[in-house]
Amino acid sequence: MRLKIDRETLLRGVGRTLGVVDRRGTMPILANFLLQTDENRVIISATDLEVSFRGFYPAEVQEHGALTVQAHYFYNLIKELPGETLYLEGTENSNLKIQMGDARYQLHGLPADQFPPVPEITDQELVQVESGMVKEMIEKTIFSVSADDLQYHLSSIFWERVGIPRLDPAPDQPLEEGVEPELDYWLRLISTDGHRLTLIERPLAESGQFPMDKGILIPRKGMAEVIRFLAEEEKVSLGLGKQSLALKADDRYLFIRLLTDKKFPDYRRIIPESFTYRFAINRRLLFDTIRRIALLSTERFKGVILKLMPDHLEVTFNNPEVGEGREVVGLLMEQGDPGGLPMEIGFNARYFLEPLNAIASDMVLLQVNEKDRPCCLADQTDPHYLSIIMPMSL
Repeated sequence: MRLKIDRETLLRGVGRTLGVVDRRGTMPILANFLLQTDENRVIISATDLEVSFRGFYPAEVQEHGALTVQAHYFYNLIKELPGETLYLEGTENSNLKIQMGDARYQLHGLPADQFPPVPEITDQELVQVESGMVKEMIEKTIFSVSADDLQYHLSSIFWERVGIPRLDPAPDQPLEEGVEPELDYWLRLISTDGHRLTLIERPLAESGQFPMDKGILIPRKGMAEVIRFLAEEEKVSLGLGKQSLALKADDRYLFIRLLTDKKFPDYRRIIPESFTYRFAINRRLLFDTIRRIALLSTERFKGVILKLMPDHLEVTFNNPEVGEGREVVGLLMEQGDPGGLPMEIGFNARYFLEPLNAIASDMVLLQVNEKDRPCCLADQTDPHYLSIIMPMSL
């Protein structure tokens, strides 16, 4: 292999592999990226067997070949070399010679035929989506994914396509008997760690072509790479195979292996059908109040008590190891019987702070039933985003 390539172009390609390669695994070759030539371009690929990347980049190819090189060492070196054009040459023992001006380096590599196969898009139907919308959905749910890797089904985000009956534009002309209403298809993402659940849904114009009726599970690492991939593009195309979710943007591809041997909890049973009380609270004031009080928390004492009143909320905290605190936040009771108040409920402070930080509107809705049942935090201006939080015994 012998080629000439723009340094910045190569940096972009290899940089995309850094979050994919596995530096701590038992297979050394998974710390490498695969460099292949293809006519007047190079193919850069990486995989950890769960997440895979492949990108095509322009180059002046003088001799074809393929080899693998450790991604982080190569990237860190190329980033520091001066100049604009790199000359790369592979050796018979799969080493890579690097030349830029008077600088000469040689990195040890491994043969390309030892590199695991990277998935490809074959007959998957591709659906184009707005990158910003999908990125927002992931960022607003990933914080409630379980950090326990032994619970694979909870350390993932559940993707589901849901069909919502389209509103009849002419209510006085009902559908004929036996005629099914037309559906608007939405993409719904749900995450839970067993203590809280977050749900968001957004309409997708072409999602009717996306076969996700039974839902798919995407691991946490895969979600982080999807966010990186989406951040670089305005639009991407999604495709679903039997084993992986594929994302395509121009000549770059990302594949996330699905968790097919685990089942996500029946989240519909977790979300209460209705709530006795609904309060509207200034989101920023509530966030800042809980954040300040949580400064006194420790690993043993991390729960705050919310005392709900008809016109205000008391937030209190008592940590025998540090001290105690109390603050008051005004609220508006929109639903419920004032006679059932005050009501005291204990919560993990972090479980409140993370959704409050993700909600966009100025006002948040706090909905509760009883002190020992889950509450719901919702965006006042977005009925399609909510967090269900389990109470704590304090």
